Amino acid sequence: MTEHLYKSVKALADELGVSRTTLYKRAKLNGIELIGNYTSQQIEQLKTVQSKMDTEQKNEHFAEQNEHKDEHFFQSEIQRLSSQLTVKDEQIAELNQQLKQAQKLADQAQQLQLKTQLQLEAEQQKVLALETELQQDEVVSEAGAKNKKGLWRRIFG
Repeated sequence: MTEHLYKSVKALADELGVSRTTLYKRAKLNGIELIGNYTSQQIEQLKTVQSKMDTEQKNEHFAEQNEHKDEHFFQSEIQRLSSQLTVKDEQIAELNQQLKQAQKLADQAQQLQLKTQLQLEAEQQKVLALETELQQDEVVSEAGAKNKKGLWRRIFG
């Protein structure tokens, strides 16, 4: 392997066409110590790290964008679900009100039916009492008719 000698980090950075800060970052990423002697392989790594760094930065940026999109999606999803929940709560309240009203109507119908049935039973008892009285009157009138004498019989005897 060919060894390259540079007097300073600045000279190496100028050779690669990067700043000293960038050179230090690249060296750190590849585990290269900046001591003045570098192999051809190390020089290539220091040259090509930029594309790796760009890729990493792009990946980080893409991840941040996705995270932001996900966050926005989740917020909009939460808002949508929240509004649906509000609508469902209103529907439940309305159905509960309708249920209370239906129960009240059913209770009133039962009370009315009971009252009507009691009146019907009272009327039936009155009819039975009148029928019984009428039958008794017929028995009495038949008995009275047998004992009754006609007008001529009463007169003559």
